[in-house]
Amino acid sequence: MPTRMPKYRPPRLRAAARIEDRPNAHQRGYCDKRHRAWRLAVLTRDGWQCQDCGRICSGKREAHADDRVPVSVAPDRRYDIENGQCLCVACHARKTRFEARK
Repeated sequence: MPTRMPKYRPPRLRAAARIEDRPNAHQRGYCDKRHRAWRLAVLTRDGWQCQDCGRICSGKREAHADDRVPVSVAPDRRYDIENGQCLCVACHARKTRFEARK
């Protein structure tokens, strides 16, 4: 009886070193009650609409509350609602990549 051909399994790619060293969401302060309240206030103020492309986000995972001025630059404005904006996932990723290149 012939044996079954072995399945091809591509080699796993190693995760980038900077992602492994990154603190988790709790350590970065995203599970804090103040952050959740700030996020909800920003998303509600903007009507769950992306401020960059105008897309209306239908779910919690589609909308991100983003700091216009990063917390690393202005830590005193972390929970300032005027510093927040609603962005869709794609626009938030684009903005994050752009800020990382600076």
